[in-house]
Amino acid sequence: MGVRTDSGRRAVPGAVAAAVLIGAAALSGADAPAVAAGGHGPRTERVDTAPDGSEAVGGGSFNAAISPDGRYVAFDSEADNLVPGDDNDGTLVHDVFLRDRRTGTTRRLNAPLGPGNADFATISADSRYVAFDAETDGRYHVYVYEIRTGRLERVDLDLDAGFTGGETPSLSADGRYVAFQGTQAAVPPANEDLGRIYVRDRKTGTTRRASRVPAKEGRGYDSPRISADGGKVAYRERSRRGGGPGGERDWADIRLADLRTGEQRQIDTTADGRPATSGSTDPLISADGRTVAFNSSAKNIVPVPDEARSYVFVRDTRTGAVRRVDGINGNQYAAADAISPDGRRLLLRYAGVEYGLYVKDLRTGRDTLVSPGTDGKPRAATAGPDAMTPDGREAVFESHLDDLVDGDTNHETDVFLRHVR
Repeated sequence: MGVRTDSGRRAVPGAVAAAVLIGAAALSGADAPAVAAGGHGPRTERVDTAPDGSEAVGGGSFNAAISPDGRYVAFDSEADNLVPGDDNDGTLVHDVFLRDRRTGTTRRLNAPLGPGNADFATISADSRYVAFDAETDGRYHVYVYEIRTGRLERVDLDLDAGFTGGETPSLSADGRYVAFQGTQAAVPPANEDLGRIYVRDRKTGTTRRASRVPAKEGRGYDSPRISADGGKVAYRERSRRGGGPGGERDWADIRLADLRTGEQRQIDTTADGRPATSGSTDPLISADGRTVAFNSSAKNIVPVPDEARSYVFVRDTRTGAVRRVDGINGNQYAAADAISPDGRRLLLRYAGVEYGLYVKDLRTGRDTLVSPGTDGKPRAATAGPDAMTPDGREAVFESHLDDLVDGDTNHETDVFLRHVR
């Protein structure tokens, strides 16, 4: 089934002919009894559980996303007991699941596609669609699942010559537009390396390239994040050899594509437009496309107190202003995992003196712990770009630790939901 690459993706062996539109899917686990969340106030609950509420068995769970209303949580998992009849077994084989917290039921969304890995799910803001990538016929493709009907639609279609697959989707608010990384079947095109960014319009059935045409050899594109209206896409431009506009240490930059005007902007720059001098990663975009957050080890974007660290930066694309976001007490290593639709809150992963996930209110500066252990102290955890509700009251994350909830004895990475307040 392939191995993980340095970017966290699985490398897929070989390329086979494309799959076609998939029909309506059965809703696995639809007869499972509802499970009440229970309780009020701050609390943590485990999401990746079997229909009877028992622990996940057979592997870990990862890459959780939550719908804005908190009803749905999507994630991928190696476990084989989360729904009845899960026969997609094998070492490190992931399925994509959708947990309905209102009914207490779980569905395996990639079941109609047959054997193969599936992961990196995202939920549209209107809670109607889930996009994910899945391995079919030896290649990854991007699919959109309609929650009400169970219909599956492949969307990595009509790509440039040589591009035959897709990964890591991002959905507009109504699910009409899907941004994703297009992948090559074999040798990359001249001047490019490992991927382009595309946007599929599901209403018109058309696909357009969102990433820029590279000006220098060896550039590749990944990590797309799309605005609510589908008009802007933030993504990463990278090079294995460095030598970006900020110098030889500049191996990755954050760019913003305006699909209506055709403008391509570099986001990881100083306020007066000088490019970052080192690599930047993990773009996040607010619903209106005005705010872009990213992580960077560059030291010239704004002054930094510790040149051995990487920092979180937030850019206002309208005014050009850029700010550095520090961790707790200013001495934590921090990375931004998610951003709220209004750009006010970040879900930050801290390391250093303390490890843990926090919701950072950029207006007040307040940090609220998301990943406490049963003793109330911070625990190490990781989250995805769709891991927080708009008001920051709920967040989903993964952790391998066994003391975030009582009774965790499966010795696996699990998906948790934290009621922050």
